[in-house]
Amino acid sequence: MTRLYELCERLVAEMRVWQVGYAILFAAFATFANLFDGGQVLWIAEVYLGLSVLSLLILLPSLRRSLFRTWDPLRSRVLLRRPLARTVTRCYLYGLTPFAFMGCLELTADAASAALRFNQSNVTSHVTWVDYAVSVVAGLEEMWRWSCVIAVIALFRVVLRRWWDTPGVRMSGLATALLLSALAFGSGHILEFTHERLQAWYMFSCLGLILAIMAILTGRILLVMVVHSLYDAWVTWLSTLNARVAAAFIIASFVAFLSWLGVALIRRQFGFRAPGAVRVPVSLTEVSTRHLLAFEREREQISRVFHRRVYCSIRHIGTTTVEGAIANDAIDVLVLLRRPVLHREEWHALEQCGYQFCGNAGVKGRLLWVREAEESWPAVHLQIAKSGNRYSRAAIAWTRWLQTQQDVLRRWESHKERWVNQFHRVTLDRYMEGKRTVYAQWSRKKRSQWR
Repeated sequence: MTRLYELCERLVAEMRVWQVGYAILFAAFATFANLFDGGQVLWIAEVYLGLSVLSLLILLPSLRRSLFRTWDPLRSRVLLRRPLARTVTRCYLYGLTPFAFMGCLELTADAASAALRFNQSNVTSHVTWVDYAVSVVAGLEEMWRWSCVIAVIALFRVVLRRWWDTPGVRMSGLATALLLSALAFGSGHILEFTHERLQAWYMFSCLGLILAIMAILTGRILLVMVVHSLYDAWVTWLSTLNARVAAAFIIASFVAFLSWLGVALIRRQFGFRAPGAVRVPVSLTEVSTRHLLAFEREREQISRVFHRRVYCSIRHIGTTTVEGAIANDAIDVLVLLRRPVLHREEWHALEQCGYQFCGNAGVKGRLLWVREAEESWPAVHLQIAKSGNRYSRAAIAWTRWLQTQQDVLRRWESHKERWVNQFHRVTLDRYMEGKRTVYAQWSRKKRSQWR
């Protein structure tokens, strides 16, 4: 639930106002274009295709960042020193998952057809290369559907601004956006049929909803776009085969889907489970000299780990630099290196110091190491980044902002207190989901300064 709550805000927070405006315009025109059945159809189709391609440049980068799961095993780089695990995960994500998703879509289509007594097909009787080309382009429909989601969430966010932070309001907004986008997706296919269009609308709406759930589960919009294109091509290809061969391939896709479910249940959370180092309790406390002394103690230890580096800058960042502020009982240490690739001896030295590697924890440009609290000393969150990169500049600027702007500090403290006390995010991984959203909002406003 934490991910869905933050995702609803992140879909808009990752974008500038003009990008949200483009998403609203694109969603409205694409829905109109797919329902239009009058003259000048070719001209409208060309404009729709052009806007779809343009959305890949305008919306796709921000949409990928929004959907990206914090603990994605590949993107979070949590498997950095585990090549075999990386290979297995790639086979799972890029091999088994697409085929399993195609089986899920086929199963959904068959179930919906049986329930609605709908036996028509939108595949032509004589398949040509044009049909396969259309299948490839069909993946762009995901941009249209997610533009509809962004448009509905932006509308909810404006109308219900006073209650937007309430979990029920956000979850209702996200559910409504997904449902309306699925209905829009379904309506875009009804003109492909001459009769029983209502049943076609329901069936394709179900498929659109399944595709949206797939994108949320995996956090990979490009993967879902590929699955969408492959499924359309798959259905077109199956129509050219005899009934027995087609049934055999469909059964194979069902088996792949069941296998994928089995792997997902064994791995838990579809393979996106946070490392054990961040599944620890969060404890809000008042920053004192204890945290400042802990940083001095830690700086000496870290400097010995990186003593062979020509350049190594160790900084204390975050709320624990402000005495008297409310923060999690852990200090944030930023290590700046000219080349942030750890040597084997440095990696082992950090592990001997009690640190556990946690990838980038959903924030590009850093590597995060976590050490649990020791006796009277607080926990340590060690962040290693390249000196002068966008993340390091933003982290230092964020710290200075907290130190100089009291209103920003108080607002940041209220966020933390609400996460822990009101939303019951009592573990570090859930707590960090909220921080990622706030950082996205802040960096969007300050992005021009870090280029």
